[in-house]
Amino acid sequence: MPLRGKRLTAGVTAACGLGFLLFGYDQGVMGGVIGSSTFVKQFNHPDALTQGLITGLYDLGCLIGSIAAFFFSEPIGRKKSIWQSEVSSAQHRGQLVTIEAALIICGLAMSNWVCFGASYIASSFQWRGPIAVQCIFALYLLITVPFLVESPRWLANHKSIAEATKVIAQLKDLPEDDPEVTSITREIEVALEEESSADAWHKIFTNGGEQNFRRMMLGVGGLYMQQMCGINSIGYYLPVILEQYIGLSNSLSLILSAVAATQFFVISFAPVWFIEKAGRRNCMIWGAVAQAIIMALLCVGFALDTKPALAMMVAMFFLFDDAFALSFLNVPWMYAPEINSLKMRTKGGAAAAASNWLFNGIVVTVTPIGLDKLRWKYYLIFVVLNISFIPLVYFCYPETKGITLEQIDRIFVGKGTGLGALTQGVKESLHLKRDIDQHELNSDEESGIKDDGDNDAHGEHIEIAKA
Repeated sequence: MPLRGKRLTAGVTAACGLGFLLFGYDQGVMGGVIGSSTFVKQFNHPDALTQGLITGLYDLGCLIGSIAAFFFSEPIGRKKSIWQSEVSSAQHRGQLVTIEAALIICGLAMSNWVCFGASYIASSFQWRGPIAVQCIFALYLLITVPFLVESPRWLANHKSIAEATKVIAQLKDLPEDDPEVTSITREIEVALEEESSADAWHKIFTNGGEQNFRRMMLGVGGLYMQQMCGINSIGYYLPVILEQYIGLSNSLSLILSAVAATQFFVISFAPVWFIEKAGRRNCMIWGAVAQAIIMALLCVGFALDTKPALAMMVAMFFLFDDAFALSFLNVPWMYAPEINSLKMRTKGGAAAAASNWLFNGIVVTVTPIGLDKLRWKYYLIFVVLNISFIPLVYFCYPETKGITLEQIDRIFVGKGTGLGALTQGVKESLHLKRDIDQHELNSDEESGIKDDGDNDAHGEHIEIAKA
């Protein structure tokens, strides 16, 4: 019997989550093994430039995969490219993607602990073992993904409305003729009719009435900000930084890195409880503010180079992870598929992923050289970058919290002129969000009044009975 309702959503989330866990494990494993004695000996004591190039090659492979997805993920379907947002409801989309983003950090923590355990092995398994563990996650995906459903939006576009309706009913655990299923199906049909002129892949590089190019660039920009905030100058290299620049032992560096990653993982679940209340824009804006302040304090600790200052620097590494976990960890990953139109969603998502790997690769490649040549001044670059994100998000990024994918399409109707082309949809989304919040508030108040009325009637009935 096929999975339905919450079980099916859980299955999709688990499969997507394992992909993110693999991603996180990949990010942490090289930082853990690159300083190990057998790795250093095997690769002839690599200098800062070589360390950066070795780590950056992973990101180059991911960049190539993202570019391939840009061209091939739409024809092969969402299931094969593992996409979550199109099978999630507007009310829970942010929470589900937040869980997946938290699993990135779970993978990061796992890699740090595995590297710490392997550090006690004298053979080349000290670095080969942690790298080989990645195969386990990939095998899980190969086994589970074929049993999951295809996106109903993709089916409606490439197969038939009937197949899309069947999957919607399966996801909602409702009959195919249920009014809710019918309403969702109709919304998808309307969106397809409105986007009927957007078939050609090159349409994503044009704005027109739907602002395809700008919407793609919003997703690209989100992942650019995520990577250029400085997180992977820490995540990839924290064991190396603690050992080479703060003077801790290799063992203690690995332990502290693993503890930091574990705390990072725990904190990364916090947005599950507030992401659908705070909204995407607020998370990014206040996240950038916090990250800029923490990076500035990190620079101070590094520059003073005293024992208390270096201890403060270590604390700032932990705090930066926390600030990132509450903001830029999850929002950019959910924003790219949310903001792009139905027919351009996989292309926009692939472009955003390519942005992630491009800037990720740049950061991890230059970090060893930057720290070696600039020391504390290297982190000053990230202070400036984080400050620059604040006006960018405020003026250019529409809110997508609680808004259906079809409603998001409509806020981009009318491309605007001049600066209006860059800000189109921002005010519209905020007005729509306000209306949705007010509707929810009114619904809660009506529910409360009804409950109070029931309670009053019940109390009156008791008093009459007593009399």
